[in-house]
Amino acid sequence: MKLKKLLEINQMCEERKAPWDVQESYTYNSKTSGKTDILNMDIIHFVRAFKLLNKQYNPKVEGSLHWISDRLTGLASELKEYTDE
Repeated sequence: MKLKKLLEINQMCEERKAPWDVQESYTYNSKTSGKTDILNMDIIHFVRAFKLLNKQYNPKVEGSLHWISDRLTGLASELKEYTDE
């Protein structure tokens, strides 16, 4: 089912219009399909495209989160050793 149709169904169920920025056309450029309006994309295609874009643009954030997590774990271990003595 296309996103445009899903938005129409959502508007009927919610009994209100979707926000204007959701109704706007936005072009997605796919290597396989070329340029397409996201509202004309099938929901499966949209989810796959979203996941791909997320992987492309967020690797630095994900790496930073792992670094922060590792650092906090190390600090917690040091604090535990310090308080146990």
